[in-house]
Amino acid sequence: MREKWSRTQAILEPRRSSVEALVGKAFPDAELIKMESTFGGLANTNFKLRLRTPTGDREALLRYWQRDQQQAAKEIALLARVSRRVPVPAVLTSGRVDPDFGLPYAFLQWVEGEQLEIVAARLSPRALMDVSRHVGETLAAIHAFRFEQQGFFGPDLVPTEPLDMDTAGLLAWLDHCLREGPGGERLGADLTGALFAFVAREGAVLGSPWARQPALTHSDFNASNILVREEPSGWRVAAVLDWEFAFAGGPSFDFGNLLRPPLGDNADFIAGVLEGYRGAGKDLPDGWLEASRMADLLSWVDFVSQPYCGPAVIQSARFMIGRVIGS
Repeated sequence: MREKWSRTQAILEPRRSSVEALVGKAFPDAELIKMESTFGGLANTNFKLRLRTPTGDREALLRYWQRDQQQAAKEIALLARVSRRVPVPAVLTSGRVDPDFGLPYAFLQWVEGEQLEIVAARLSPRALMDVSRHVGETLAAIHAFRFEQQGFFGPDLVPTEPLDMDTAGLLAWLDHCLREGPGGERLGADLTGALFAFVAREGAVLGSPWARQPALTHSDFNASNILVREEPSGWRVAAVLDWEFAFAGGPSFDFGNLLRPPLGDNADFIAGVLEGYRGAGKDLPDGWLEASRMADLLSWVDFVSQPYCGPAVIQSARFMIGRVIGS
């Protein structure tokens, strides 16, 4: 689905001399040998760097935050917070303003691996089951981080914008996105009306204790942001990437994202995820699936109401919203 989406920001082209200056500041003994833009990402720009040091060559990732510069400090803080329990790239150093674009940036650990969305199609059933279990265990580790309340947070990782998750609050948010904002016109009158009716009828599923947990939520937890690699013990998650949308939301948002096709339609993959999640001590009560689908509806509404939403994303949103409502 995402393979048809277009970037919302042009890929940055920093001067080599500027990157060399950033490298010299961050790693005084290192010399920049090679830099190349990396895969993935629809908004921010990442470069893989090869550095020569007195102890040998090493690799690092240089990340620029373009879409929402305020998310840089939050993402850096989150990577540091979760790094002992969740596989993520280590933050090597960061800066508030680069010389070419005036953007926040960071040097991150380069993690070897492949995107799960690319690898999954060629894995054997046993290998897919191995990696799906580890995806479930990784998601459980993320959800183990708890906060005082649900809500959005800044670089201090303290939720300050609480979520109104009862049915009335959900309908008010839909009204803001779809009637006051551009989302309704993009979805069309019929689908928008059906969506309002569905949330009015079924929205209470997000009021369950499980859905209301103030747990860390990645909010973009899907196969494009999960790096995997084969190890002697089997296929494992190497790193979870792109934490800029993370908030204290609840498990349903991450499960809703993970249930999207194509991998979300693979019963064996989902069975492995659930086995790994439960095996890590996390509960999945009755109604978890309905709550997750409802949460994902809200994510699609958010997508379709953004100014950077392109035609391919609108098409995906219409398809997924119609599919959930129809189910």
